[in-house]
Amino acid sequence: MKTLASLLEVIGIEDSMQSESIQIQTISQHSKQCTPNSVFFAFNGLRTDGNLFIQEAINQGAVCIISGQDLSRLPLPSHILWYQVEKPHTAFARMCSALYDRPQDNLGIIGVSGTDGKSTTCDYLYQLLWMNGVKAGLLTTVSMDDGSGKVDSPYRQSTPEPDQLHAFLHRCVQNNVKKVVLECTSHALSNTFDRLAGIEFEAAIVTKVTSEHLEFHHSLEEYTQAKVNLVRSLKDGGLFLTSTDNAKLEAFTTALRPTTHALILGKDIPLRIESLGYQGVVVDVSGQRIQTPLLLPSLATNALLAVFCASHLTGLETKTLLPLIKSLKPVKGRMHLIENSLGLRVIIDFAHTADAYEGIFFFAKRTCEGGDLIAVFGCAGERDTSKRSPMGRIANKYCSTIILTEEDPRREGNQAIFSDLRFLMDNPSCRVWEIESRREAIRKAVSIAQSGDTLLFLGKGHEKTIERMDEKISWDEVEEVREALRLAQEKQP
Repeated sequence: MKTLASLLEVIGIEDSMQSESIQIQTISQHSKQCTPNSVFFAFNGLRTDGNLFIQEAINQGAVCIISGQDLSRLPLPSHILWYQVEKPHTAFARMCSALYDRPQDNLGIIGVSGTDGKSTTCDYLYQLLWMNGVKAGLLTTVSMDDGSGKVDSPYRQSTPEPDQLHAFLHRCVQNNVKKVVLECTSHALSNTFDRLAGIEFEAAIVTKVTSEHLEFHHSLEEYTQAKVNLVRSLKDGGLFLTSTDNAKLEAFTTALRPTTHALILGKDIPLRIESLGYQGVVVDVSGQRIQTPLLLPSLATNALLAVFCASHLTGLETKTLLPLIKSLKPVKGRMHLIENSLGLRVIIDFAHTADAYEGIFFFAKRTCEGGDLIAVFGCAGERDTSKRSPMGRIANKYCSTIILTEEDPRREGNQAIFSDLRFLMDNPSCRVWEIESRREAIRKAVSIAQSGDTLLFLGKGHEKTIERMDEKISWDEVEEVREALRLAQEKQP
């Protein structure tokens, strides 16, 4: 535990007279999670105002309230201390870090961001570090390893809130982890939420930046600048890695300080990537020609970014690390091929942006060998609507059949989402059906497929739930697809 005075000092508040004797056990932004001797941060959130839950936090045991608002008019008990701060989210992150003795100071942290490919690149780098004797931690949308073993990530958010994040980093320190590979979302990097405040990165990887989360960031420029905050947080001597696939490259290089530097694949490191369909991707780089089992050129780029970052972190030559690409294990829900006896090519992928759609549909059409291309997908409710029509247009351009279904409709519902997805669909040879139940949509797609067809199930990937209205339904895309294939097999004569 820490004294309240020491925690307040971290966020620029000196009030030792009242707070020196108070020991703080937990810090929380959720009133129900407050415990005796806790600090409650009352955020004015996107959906509700945390200040409305101050009394509940006090009832749970909170002894200190921190808010962006003046609380002097509230009838707070006399023993409750409260403070108004200009940037409560930043204060929350810094105070959580202090509660756990700034675990980031004892770790080499590598931040990975971008619109698509973050989790994959993180996982590839994590694998490469372990292959070369570096005890590495990992925290992504898909997986977590605090040094006690790799497990599915328990967090819905790719970059969790600071109280969860710093508890994770603290466990990494306790478990003697040396490097931590951390997926960094635009929300976490934004000035609004600032979940990563106080963390400096040994290296920063940015896959590519297209368009996503504009419901929150409002413009592509604002979204890009949130990502650029990762580069601004590099330590002196830190390395920024990206490729010429990144259309917003200049925004990142402009933000580099003289004490940090960049390595840009395709510019500083010439390379050539050739797709061989289901045989994988061939990479020509640094005088080596490597055939990999990776199916998409974008996956090969992710792997190369991981290799050159691993070289920076370990001091090993890239010529030693490059052959290890052939040994990388696939990431759950990313170009996941499902074997079957029906003669179908079945792929599950987390793709949920227009750029990711173009890559995966181009690959599927190029390799379908005359068979039909059938896709099952939806789009997230109450999220960026600007990407929906371009996603629908791309799928409609390549597919013989599309089945629109739920992804996470939330309170928006499916029909508005389907309407947006259909808006730019103009290919008359593509049938478009709507089946709201994702389970029924998957089974319908399998039932109409013929031997030689390719089926794409997109948008859920590794995720364990579907969000409908205000509830979360348990979900496993891989198992649902396998069950649909099993049922179809039983119906065969």
